[in-house]
Amino acid sequence: PRFFTPDQFSALQKLAALLVPPLKGKPGATDAHAPEFLDFLIGVSPAERQSLYRNGLESLNRAAQDQFHTNFHGLEAKQADAIIRPLLIARYWPQDIPDDPMKNFMAQVHEDLRTATTNSREWAENDTASPSGGRGRRFRRGRGLYWRPIDPVVRG
Repeated sequence: PRFFTPDQFSALQKLAALLVPPLKGKPGATDAHAPEFLDFLIGVSPAERQSLYRNGLESLNRAAQDQFHTNFHGLEAKQADAIIRPLLIARYWPQDIPDDPMKNFMAQVHEDLRTATTNSREWAENDTASPSGGRGRRFRRGRGLYWRPIDPVVRG
C-alpha cells in the first residue's frame, strides 16, 4: 500500500474479497487487483474522499476489534458479515448518498470495487477467453475491451 496504512489496506482487501468475489468464472476484486488500484486512486483523490475511505476502513477495524478482538482482515466470513450487512443499503440513484458516514462509505467502496474489477485487465482477458456465441452472450458489456497504455516505454 502507498496511501493506506497496512491495517487499512488489509481491511480493504478483505472487503474486496467479500463484496466482489469470483463469480461464474469471472475474476473477483482481489484477482483483478482492485484494492491496489483503489490504493492508488484514493491517494490522488480529493481530501474528502480520502477521509471517507480512511475513516471507513478504520471504523471496520475498530468494530472488528470491539466485537471479535481482531482486525477486520482476520475475521471469518460470518463475523465480517455481521459487521458489514447492516451497512449495506440499496441506492437507486448514484446521487442518493446515505446520511450515515459508514453506510456512505460502504456504498462508495462497493461501487468502486465493482467498477475497478470490471474495468481491469484480468476481467477483459477472462472475457476474451470465454466461449463466444450462445444466448445472452452477444451483447455482454465490455467484452474483451481493455485500455492498454500508449506510452512506448510501457510494455503491456
